[in-house]
Amino acid sequence: MIKYALVVTIILVSSFSCVAESQALVIGPSRFEVRLPAGEVASADYYVQNDDEAAIHVTVEPENWFAGNYDYKGLTAKDWIKCDVYEFDLKPREIKKVVVTIMVPKKASGELAAQIFFSSNSLESGGMRMRLGGILYVAIKDTEKINAEIRNMGIAEITSGGKRQVKISADVVNTGNIHVRPASGQVFIENNKGERISQLNVLTEQPVLPKDHFTYNTMWDPPVLEKGIYRVSASIKYGKMYGREKTAKSESSFEVDDSGKVIAK
Repeated sequence: MIKYALVVTIILVSSFSCVAESQALVIGPSRFEVRLPAGEVASADYYVQNDDEAAIHVTVEPENWFAGNYDYKGLTAKDWIKCDVYEFDLKPREIKKVVVTIMVPKKASGELAAQIFFSSNSLESGGMRMRLGGILYVAIKDTEKINAEIRNMGIAEITSGGKRQVKISADVVNTGNIHVRPASGQVFIENNKGERISQLNVLTEQPVLPKDHFTYNTMWDPPVLEKGIYRVSASIKYGKMYGREKTAKSESSFEVDDSGKVIAK
């Protein structure tokens, strides 16, 4: 077998501003999402910074993650992840690059996920131990099943701080074998004449893991509504990061009574 390294740098997750931090310890990126063939060897660069005035000791601890969502077939994180260093000291404001080597098992399929944890202790006082993790998703090329659907939609009128709003929820279920991170989503509202009265964007940054679901909520500030039945449709795009963009769609409706109150059907 010929091994070759694919260097996956921080540029893939936009910039070093994609970081996780906790008091003295700062790491970046906070997330890698890559697609690799079974049997391939690749590397990813993490950066660790001591943002404190005192020196710290850092320990690197890869761990398999989301065990309930993935079948690791007995693999531990150290079976497929190696770091060029597992312990090091950092002076105040010092930054160190940690190279993580990903060794995709030959029989892997679907996806592997790990947290690369960085733990720190102050060298001066022994201080409180801090632990931050960078998530690593490795989709196994040509074995991915990318599929999600909107199983349920919820519509409810709520009042918060004296302000009347309608919360529209779309429960997205991942029926594939890799995580999906919807790229965009929209909700459309039509009156009983079929006229579109509102178009809303759905915030979709949160991923949905295999065998799991996540409810995306959108808040609507409704105008004065006439009595009648209103149609709501949701459209959420996903899979673009794998070059297979798909769209999950669903429809629901609500009723407006004589007082203008929104009532879910």
